[in-house]
Amino acid sequence: MEFVTLIHTRWPKDEFIYEHSGNGEILDEVDNLSDDERKVLYRTPGRAITLPANRKRYSGMWGTMMMVIGGPIHCAQFDQPVPADMLCGGRQVEFNINSRRVYVATFGDVASTKLFTTVERYRTDDGRVDEWDIGFVRLMRRGKPYGLRVERNNKAVKELRTGHDGICLRVLGGSSLQQQAILIHEAPNVGWVTGCIGPRPHGNREVFRNEAGNPSDQAVREIIREVDRRGGKGQLYVLRG
Repeated sequence: MEFVTLIHTRWPKDEFIYEHSGNGEILDEVDNLSDDERKVLYRTPGRAITLPANRKRYSGMWGTMMMVIGGPIHCAQFDQPVPADMLCGGRQVEFNINSRRVYVATFGDVASTKLFTTVERYRTDDGRVDEWDIGFVRLMRRGKPYGLRVERNNKAVKELRTGHDGICLRVLGGSSLQQQAILIHEAPNVGWVTGCIGPRPHGNREVFRNEAGNPSDQAVREIIREVDRRGGKGQLYVLRG
């Protein structure tokens, strides 16, 4: 039986800032800012960086997601081949994500793969992260997969715009209540995800119109159609960097 597995990575780390209060531009060259340079971004002109931030910013992180259709995958990891004793009677398959080798153990053949770019929120709106480099809640990288379940009429997703049907993927198996609320859904811009993951066409870093059929809407529905065809359930690996 065919299965849908999503493999998600935030490597290499790639931060951006969405200018939601202006004309919707994306500042995509913010990874190498010094602490002081970054503090300036979160303060109005002339405000000392020793004072609290007073300018709200939507910090985001680009990621990459591979949709794998085929036999169920029970192990996925960067760089290191799967040990023979973990194949469990299956076989090893290699993929390439962002010029880095991913090894998986699967029962059965791989029918197809497809890459998507993803957006997630990163820093808090005033530019902070904690000691684990986390601002907004996000799924933790781990060796075992999360479950996926198609949901319709989700109230939070229906808030995207009038007439939205609320379709999304619920991520199952989070270790906290916040993680258990994480969805994979459409995101015309990063302001629409606060813990959730928004897929879009691979390599597309544009801001989309918040209207039916935008590229993120199409990407999410493509993934959901494939999951629906296989019983409405799938799995998600978040790779360790």
